[in-house]
Amino acid sequence: MGNIFRGFIRASSFLRKEIFEILRQPRLVATLVLGPFLILFIFGFGYHAQTRPLRTLFVAQTNSPLNAQDIQNYGSSLGVQITYVGITSNQEDALNQLQRGQVDLVIVEPVDATSSIKNNQQAVFTFYHHEIDPAQVSYIGYLGWLYVGVVNQQVLQSFAVQGQADAVNLQVTLKEAHANVAAMRLALQSGNEALAQQKQQGLASNVDAISQGVGISLGLLDSLQQTNGASGANAAPVQSTLTDLHQNTNQLSDSTLNTNERLASLDKTDKDITDLESMLAEFQSITPSIIVSPFRSETKSVANVQPTTLDYFAFAVLALLLQHIGVTFAALSIVRERNVGTMELFRVSPLSAAEALLGKYISYMLFGGVIAAALSALLVFILHVPMLGNWWNFSLVIVGVLFTSLGIGFTISIVSQTDSQAVQYSMIVLLASVFFSGFIMSLDMLLKPVRVISWMLPTTYGTLLLRDIALRGMAPSWVYLGGLFAIGLVFMLISWRLMRRLIAVSQ
Repeated sequence: MGNIFRGFIRASSFLRKEIFEILRQPRLVATLVLGPFLILFIFGFGYHAQTRPLRTLFVAQTNSPLNAQDIQNYGSSLGVQITYVGITSNQEDALNQLQRGQVDLVIVEPVDATSSIKNNQQAVFTFYHHEIDPAQVSYIGYLGWLYVGVVNQQVLQSFAVQGQADAVNLQVTLKEAHANVAAMRLALQSGNEALAQQKQQGLASNVDAISQGVGISLGLLDSLQQTNGASGANAAPVQSTLTDLHQNTNQLSDSTLNTNERLASLDKTDKDITDLESMLAEFQSITPSIIVSPFRSETKSVANVQPTTLDYFAFAVLALLLQHIGVTFAALSIVRERNVGTMELFRVSPLSAAEALLGKYISYMLFGGVIAAALSALLVFILHVPMLGNWWNFSLVIVGVLFTSLGIGFTISIVSQTDSQAVQYSMIVLLASVFFSGFIMSLDMLLKPVRVISWMLPTTYGTLLLRDIALRGMAPSWVYLGGLFAIGLVFMLISWRLMRRLIAVSQ
């Protein structure tokens, strides 16, 4: 028991030494607190969650079916993503302007689009750009997909407008069919077979004309029914009605049927014609833009809060900063002891490696905790970053990040021979954290073998856990929290073994 107490006393000597070492540098402490706060404040104030508009020059072919106004309308339909700067027929001049930076994007119309489509090939709009940023290149590809979608939609809308115009002629034919049905009914009831046959032939001609005229018009309604998930005959009511109309009309010419049976077929035919009239009226009442785009998407979140960009990145910055503080201070700690000759004192003292590390762990944990508390208070109460979770869980994650970061730092410090080496190794850890911890991109965008690096970094765990606690109000994932502390224990054991060997060599 006495040995444990004496060991604790010897370890606590480092607590005062390290804390006073830091407090003698008030400018450093102020920089560590205010620096990240100001960076986050400026980032949140200056971030604009919208891509820059692309100055776009269009190249139209001389024989293009699209006029200049159509092309400008297509570009304007995408909103602020595209800034229309003009149209030209000289592709070479347009590309030269792109090379000189006078425009950001050149869209070239397809050559002889009509022939391509007739040959069962898609006509191609070519998007020329001068970007080297992979994200921006992907964005332009997405913009091209949107633009072609708008063009396709406009073309289909023109078909729908034409179909509705053609539907007017169908109304005349349907009225003639009704008249022939009524006349044939009277002829059958009066026994005038010659007149009945004459009207039956006129009705058959009307039905053929209706079938040919329906085409794009009422067929669009069948497509909407099928898209909406209908099945069987309900999926194509127009086609089903036309089929019944043909069958019932053909039965009228069957000489084996008696008058009552022919009248029954005539009633069915009249009903089919009435149904088609109803569908025709329904089709004409729909706006063409709704016909070609009957569905739209709407996003809704079930999260308790919708964080801003500043809110989302705040805790990633906090985790990254605490890791860097822990790694850097610990990495310079033992190197400094070696350079100033303190290791020589360890040789003649009863101090053990475990006691030395324990004292340094406690001192830097306290210092890191103060920095974390100050930064968290500034984030929540000054920048108003949401904090929906439990502060105790939040603090536990902070302790885990600092503990693991110190273990990495002490390991670096023991294997480094000079301050420069320790700083360089710390910077490598920082760079790895920026690229692999999910700070600038989701972990899902990394290949699984590469994610091994991610799960070795405290920032990865800290970012995920702090976001879940603060922005989702969730309890921390004990798997992640356990992994964080497990990595910290591994590095603690490694640094302890290396420290023992270092003191043994000194002795």
